[in-house]
Amino acid sequence: MNLQKIKVYHLFWIVSLLIVIIGIVQNNDPNATLDINIHDTYFVIRNMDATIFLSVCYFLIGLGYWLIQKIFKKQLVKFLTITHSIILIGSFIFYWIIFFCNPQYQVNSNFPLYDDYVSVNTVLIIEFLLIFFVATPIYIINLLIGIFRKNK
Repeated sequence: MNLQKIKVYHLFWIVSLLIVIIGIVQNNDPNATLDINIHDTYFVIRNMDATIFLSVCYFLIGLGYWLIQKIFKKQLVKFLTITHSIILIGSFIFYWIIFFCNPQYQVNSNFPLYDDYVSVNTVLIIEFLLIFFVATPIYIINLLIGIFRKNK
Protein backbone atom coordinates (compact mmCIF):
# COMPACT_ATOMS: atom_id res chain seq x y z
CA MET A 1 0.00 0.00 0.00
CA ASN A 2 1.33 3.40 -0.96
CA LEU A 3 1.64 5.71 2.06
CA GLN A 4 0.91 8.73 -0.15
CA LYS A 5 -2.66 7.48 -0.61
CA ILE A 6 -3.42 7.45 3.12
CA LYS A 7 -5.44 10.55 3.90
CA VAL A 8 -5.82 12.24 7.26
CA TYR A 9 -9.40 11.00 7.66
CA HIS A 10 -8.10 7.43 7.22
CA LEU A 11 -5.77 7.99 10.18
CA PHE A 12 -8.60 9.23 12.39
CA TRP A 13 -10.79 6.29 11.41
CA ILE A 14 -7.96 3.85 12.13
CA VAL A 15 -7.44 5.42 15.58
CA SER A 16 -11.20 5.22 16.18
CA LEU A 17 -11.13 1.51 15.40
CA LEU A 18 -8.04 1.01 17.61
CA ILE A 19 -9.82 2.71 20.51
CA VAL A 20 -12.74 0.28 20.22
CA ILE A 21 -10.39 -2.72 19.97
CA ILE A 22 -8.34 -1.61 22.97
CA GLY A 23 -11.52 -0.89 24.93
CA ILE A 24 -12.91 -4.36 24.23
CA VAL A 25 -9.61 -6.13 24.99
CA GLN A 26 -9.01 -4.14 28.20
CA ASN A 27 -12.59 -4.62 29.41
CA ASN A 28 -11.84 -7.49 31.78
CA ASP A 29 -14.27 -6.18 34.38
CA PRO A 30 -17.64 -5.04 32.98
CA ASN A 31 -18.10 -2.85 36.08
CA ALA A 32 -14.78 -1.01 35.63
CA THR A 33 -15.26 2.72 35.82
CA LEU A 34 -13.51 5.99 35.23
CA ASP A 35 -13.82 8.18 38.32
CA ILE A 36 -13.36 11.92 37.90
CA ASN A 37 -13.23 13.95 41.10
CA ILE A 38 -13.92 17.67 40.75
CA HIS A 39 -13.97 19.33 44.16
CA ASP A 40 -16.76 17.53 46.08
CA THR A 41 -18.35 15.81 43.10
CA TYR A 42 -17.45 12.44 41.64
CA PHE A 43 -18.32 11.69 38.04
CA VAL A 44 -18.40 7.94 37.47
CA ILE A 45 -18.35 6.70 33.89
CA ARG A 46 -18.16 3.10 32.73
CA ASN A 47 -14.94 2.41 30.82
CA MET A 48 -16.85 1.04 27.84
CA ASP A 49 -18.97 4.20 27.65
CA ALA A 50 -15.82 6.34 27.69
CA THR A 51 -14.34 4.10 24.98
CA ILE A 52 -17.37 4.47 22.76
CA PHE A 53 -17.51 8.25 23.29
CA LEU A 54 -13.83 8.70 22.45
CA SER A 55 -14.12 6.44 19.42
CA VAL A 56 -17.12 8.36 18.10
CA CYS A 57 -15.24 11.66 18.57
CA TYR A 58 -12.28 10.46 16.50
CA PHE A 59 -14.64 9.03 13.87
CA LEU A 60 -16.55 12.32 13.59
CA ILE A 61 -13.31 14.28 13.21
CA GLY A 62 -12.33 11.97 10.36
CA LEU A 63 -15.81 12.37 8.90
CA GLY A 64 -15.41 16.16 8.94
CA TYR A 65 -12.15 15.92 7.02
CA TRP A 66 -13.72 13.44 4.59
CA LEU A 67 -16.73 15.68 3.94
CA ILE A 68 -14.58 18.68 3.09
CA GLN A 69 -12.14 16.78 0.89
CA LYS A 70 -14.42 14.30 -0.89
CA ILE A 71 -17.94 15.76 -0.86
CA PHE A 72 -17.19 19.50 -1.12
CA LYS A 73 -13.98 18.86 -3.12
CA LYS A 74 -12.14 21.59 -1.20
CA GLN A 75 -8.56 21.77 -0.02
CA LEU A 76 -7.69 22.19 3.63
CA VAL A 77 -4.73 24.14 4.99
CA LYS A 78 -1.99 21.51 5.15
CA PHE A 79 -0.18 23.06 8.13
CA LEU A 80 -3.38 23.22 10.22
CA THR A 81 -4.34 19.67 9.27
CA ILE A 82 -0.91 18.30 10.20
CA THR A 83 -0.83 20.26 13.49
CA HIS A 84 -4.30 19.06 14.49
CA SER A 85 -3.53 15.47 13.55
CA ILE A 86 -0.23 15.43 15.43
CA ILE A 87 -1.87 16.79 18.58
CA LEU A 88 -4.82 14.36 18.57
CA ILE A 89 -3.23 11.19 17.26
CA GLY A 90 0.04 11.95 19.02
CA SER A 91 -1.68 12.38 22.38
CA PHE A 92 -3.44 9.04 21.89
CA ILE A 93 -0.18 7.28 21.03
CA PHE A 94 1.74 9.04 23.80
CA TYR A 95 -0.82 8.04 26.42
CA TRP A 96 -0.78 4.37 25.46
CA ILE A 97 2.98 4.07 25.05
CA ILE A 98 3.94 5.88 28.24
CA PHE A 99 1.32 4.71 30.70
CA PHE A 100 0.15 1.28 29.64
CA CYS A 101 3.38 -0.19 28.32
CA ASN A 102 5.44 1.08 31.24
CA PRO A 103 4.84 -1.04 34.37
CA GLN A 104 5.97 1.65 36.82
CA TYR A 105 2.75 3.60 36.18
CA GLN A 106 0.45 0.66 36.79
CA VAL A 107 -0.92 0.45 40.30
CA ASN A 108 -0.71 -2.94 41.95
CA SER A 109 -2.10 -2.01 45.32
CA ASN A 110 -4.43 -4.26 47.28
CA PHE A 111 -5.88 -1.25 49.06
CA PRO A 112 -8.75 -0.04 46.84
CA LEU A 113 -8.76 3.56 48.09
CA TYR A 114 -5.09 4.09 47.26
CA ASP A 115 -4.14 5.23 43.81
CA ASP A 116 -0.90 6.62 42.55
CA TYR A 117 -2.25 8.18 39.40
CA VAL A 118 -0.88 11.69 39.95
CA SER A 119 1.39 11.51 36.90
CA VAL A 120 -1.31 9.85 34.79
CA ASN A 121 -3.85 12.50 35.78
CA THR A 122 -1.36 15.30 35.13
CA VAL A 123 -0.68 14.05 31.61
CA LEU A 124 -4.40 13.57 30.98
CA ILE A 125 -5.15 17.13 32.09
CA ILE A 126 -2.35 18.54 29.92
CA GLU A 127 -3.55 16.51 26.94
CA PHE A 128 -7.16 17.58 27.52
CA LEU A 129 -6.22 21.26 27.73
CA LEU A 130 -4.03 20.97 24.63
CA ILE A 131 -6.79 19.24 22.69
CA PHE A 132 -9.57 21.53 23.89
CA PHE A 133 -7.81 24.90 23.62
CA VAL A 134 -5.39 24.30 20.73
CA ALA A 135 -6.45 21.36 18.54
CA THR A 136 -10.21 22.00 18.52
CA PRO A 137 -9.94 25.66 17.40
CA ILE A 138 -7.39 24.60 14.76
CA TYR A 139 -9.83 21.95 13.50
CA ILE A 140 -12.77 24.36 13.37
CA ILE A 141 -10.73 27.09 11.65
CA ASN A 142 -9.37 24.57 9.15
CA LEU A 143 -12.85 23.29 8.28
CA LEU A 144 -14.21 26.83 7.91
CA ILE A 145 -11.32 27.82 5.66
CA GLY A 146 -11.92 24.68 3.63
CA ILE A 147 -15.65 25.33 3.27
CA PHE A 148 -15.32 28.97 2.27
CA ARG A 149 -12.23 28.59 0.07
CA LYS A 150 -12.84 29.03 -3.62
CA ASN A 151 -12.20 26.12 -5.94
CA LYS A 152 -9.06 26.29 -8.04
